[in-house]
Amino acid sequence: MKKTTPIFLIFILFVANTFSQTSIKTMFYNLLYYPSAQPSDREVILKRILDTYQPDIFTVCELETEVGADEILTQSIQTSNPNFARAVFVSNQSDPSADNQLNQMLFYNTDKFTLENQQTHTTYIRDIMQYTLLLNTVDQATNPIRIEYFVAHFKSSQGSANKAIRLDMANVFTAALDNLDPNSYVIFSGDFNLYTSSEDAYQKILDTNNSIVMIDPINDNSSLQSWNNNDTYTAVHTQATRVNQLYGNGAYSGLDDRFDFTFISNNLVASNDLHMVQNSYHAYGNNENCYNLDINDPSCTGNYALTLRDDLYLMSDHLPVVMELETPQTTLKIRKYTNDNTIKIIGSNSITNKLTLQISETFFNSQFTIYNQLGQKIKKFTTSNSKQQTFDISDFSNGFYIITSSNNKLTHPLKFIKVN
Repeated sequence: MKKTTPIFLIFILFVANTFSQTSIKTMFYNLLYYPSAQPSDREVILKRILDTYQPDIFTVCELETEVGADEILTQSIQTSNPNFARAVFVSNQSDPSADNQLNQMLFYNTDKFTLENQQTHTTYIRDIMQYTLLLNTVDQATNPIRIEYFVAHFKSSQGSANKAIRLDMANVFTAALDNLDPNSYVIFSGDFNLYTSSEDAYQKILDTNNSIVMIDPINDNSSLQSWNNNDTYTAVHTQATRVNQLYGNGAYSGLDDRFDFTFISNNLVASNDLHMVQNSYHAYGNNENCYNLDINDPSCTGNYALTLRDDLYLMSDHLPVVMELETPQTTLKIRKYTNDNTIKIIGSNSITNKLTLQISETFFNSQFTIYNQLGQKIKKFTTSNSKQQTFDISDFSNGFYIITSSNNKLTHPLKFIKVN
């Protein structure tokens, strides 16, 4: 007799297989002089854009201040997902005297990631930031999955001098690859201001002789491409979202350049532990029919709604670049933002000036004490009734510190390291 599989077992197998993949959404966005550029409510506009895609890793450039970083975190992101954190804000180290300081930043879903480390790589003009993200899996002690995530903003404009600067910046990135495990998962996002695939900076990033081989997910580099002012590449253009300049800021000409990229290490194509989802890379908001037009031109119909394209038009002269990753790990712990007996440091425990805590209601209006590694009492502070609170530790000396609660309700002390 032919045996058949019971219906309930088929259902169980289907459910198990359905949840055997965990999606990780990434988005890179040149924010255009954030927060100073107009309109004045861009934190609200950005929230609407992010809510439509819901990235787990959100990286940006043209961020001007730490105030702007906090505004994005608290008003554009955490109002929809409170379990988000950001990296430490670092002022531009490459050219501190520049009048216009533009920085990079990473925001990440703490349900899925822990930020283990960050580094600043200086160049001729702007820093390249490196963030080490650890995927939160139950077996991370035996099979840790890390992403080395780099974010950059290369020199703009055409001309041999600017191309040479972009090549120098690409060399800084590839030199950083030399210090990584050759099997590392690497993502490199940014506004690269590249006009063609023949440019030396592009070729250097994708050089197969690099310590870790990088690829452009939507170009196999087998043929040279010139994206600038070329309607053949309308589908991949990310700048400019406006035909005419808006509020006196940003590029304008209509959509005709591919400046924004996310490069990935070659092992993200077919790795068993972590890989890019095929056909998930997009210029977000580009309906592939908007050449030399405003991104919200009524004729640019398609998958992306006009309401979203209106927000993209107001937010920046660039479009975001999105990509999705997938892991077979099924044990990602999705924490609920509840009122249990918890307090934790948001982000890395290597802190420069601002200590940010996620606090449950149990610890509202409670007193805490910070001790140094010698057991000396350094600071007392009292929490308010907010679930996220930030405290200034800029006057602390570099070193190891412990936080304890005065009422002994904190079962395990919190630990952090003060760094420059």
